[in-house]
Amino acid sequence: MEIPGISLCMIVKDEAELIERAIIAAKPLVEEIVIVDTGSSDSTPNIARDLGAKVFYRQWNNNFAEMRNFSIQQATQPYVLVIDADEVIVERDMDILQALFRKIDENPGSVGAITVLNETVSGDISVSMVPRIFPRNFHYSYKGKIHEQINFRGKPIQHTYESSIKAEHLGYTQSQILKKDKYERNLALLMQELAESSDRSYIHFQIGRTYFVMKSYVQAEHFLNKCIEVELKNEKRAFLSTALLTLGYSYIYLQKFDALQACYKLALDLFPDYTDLYFMYGVGLIESRSLHAFREIPVAFKKCIEMGEASRIKYETVTGVGSFKAHYNLALYYELNGDLQNAMSHYQYSSRDGYVQAKERLDRLILRKGLPK
Repeated sequence: MEIPGISLCMIVKDEAELIERAIIAAKPLVEEIVIVDTGSSDSTPNIARDLGAKVFYRQWNNNFAEMRNFSIQQATQPYVLVIDADEVIVERDMDILQALFRKIDENPGSVGAITVLNETVSGDISVSMVPRIFPRNFHYSYKGKIHEQINFRGKPIQHTYESSIKAEHLGYTQSQILKKDKYERNLALLMQELAESSDRSYIHFQIGRTYFVMKSYVQAEHFLNKCIEVELKNEKRAFLSTALLTLGYSYIYLQKFDALQACYKLALDLFPDYTDLYFMYGVGLIESRSLHAFREIPVAFKKCIEMGEASRIKYETVTGVGSFKAHYNLALYYELNGDLQNAMSHYQYSSRDGYVQAKERLDRLILRKGLPK
């Protein structure tokens, strides 16, 4: 089976700084590039056109799903790949991609997911699987004014397969957030969607997560709890694990450690293989500054190392929670306790994965002990 033709579909506005990288990285995979410009005042459409894209214009109406669906309608190839201008494809495996199309053809209503590496404001890399590849036919369409989701015949997708395509997302670095005021825009659309959508639980989740990124932890706690309350009574959809993890971190920032303990226990009952939960709890133990909790810190991070990285297919996860970040926190614990041998050992494990902070602290310890590097 040959890989069928793919149309790259993208909606854009004022992306002159980013769009060239995105298109050039995607070009080897696709036969057609469809750009829908929603009102750029910069050179975005000209850059896209110069790179061979078909550029269409559509007035922005505060509805991402409608913009996505319009872009899909302009495509002519058998399959659609959706990416944004701030996403750059960095990896792919053509054999896996070929197998993906076979699975989708054999299972109508299924889609392919790409791995998105999100560079966060804190400098961490979170990893998530996002449905982005599907046949170009009228049964597939997007729903939702914001955080739009692909549907099949008006219903959520039931089967998602990994595509092997990996993309770096640059849109939520600090400079991009400040440039586009994404927080305020997203919240306004989400509040509007909340008043109109029947899927209030998912919207509560997105509002809570948006407030969390804005460091408005009281509001984040409120909306995440509303989401979790409903999901526990119903089908327990995939985003419940992320909602519980985000709520846990909200409790840490709010210094609500009893609530954190309850959240952690509930989350572990539902998702015992989610390494990020153990890491989050370890961070909470550190932040509680309790003598009793201090003794539990190594247990939490050793469990992270024992489990390894969380499945990126099942969970939204931060790179390193099952490896270098856990080793680093263990090393800090041992260093604080004066156990420099164990501290150096874990700094070494962490620095082998390229974690710069671990290498810096390891070098300082070596200097203190007068050892050769």
